[in-house]
Amino acid sequence: MALDSDVHNADSHLHVEFYVNDQKPYKDRPTPFVRIVVPGDKTNIVDQPVREDHKERFPRQWLYFQMQSGDGPVIGTLLEQWNTDDDESFNQHQMAELQILKFQTVEQVATASDSQLQRIGMGGAGLRDRARAYLTRKNQSANTTELETTRRELNELKEQMAMLMETRKPGRPRKEA
Repeated sequence: MALDSDVHNADSHLHVEFYVNDQKPYKDRPTPFVRIVVPGDKTNIVDQPVREDHKERFPRQWLYFQMQSGDGPVIGTLLEQWNTDDDESFNQHQMAELQILKFQTVEQVATASDSQLQRIGMGGAGLRDRARAYLTRKNQSANTTELETTRRELNELKEQMAMLMETRKPGRPRKEA
């Protein structure tokens, strides 16, 4: 018979915290640590350096730690890319201001709520509209190049099929003796 903890995901009841240990032995090389606490049991605390199995066992907490420390994966188009592609509508000062407010991608700006835009100040709504327009242009150009590539490959395949049809005679091939 299975234990109740095996069936009902006992890890979801744990308090898991990833942090950087910069105490005495790790002062020269800050090391990520994990602290696993069973709520209500102050004698059962696991505090050790992070291993790969900790990252797999607690992926949500590990992702949160990475995002807090700035090492996490960034999904989307970086603000720097927007600045290099379209310097007139998005300059260095706006990029620095958004980075202070912890915006990392153009998608975050394009989907920002009105309350988030209030923190940006005047011109926040216009900045959101420009981010949306930039993403639309970028997606259209990507779709156009993909469509052109597909058409070119299709034409090559048609030419190959035409060559094969010319060389082959109708009917069943003869048996060889």
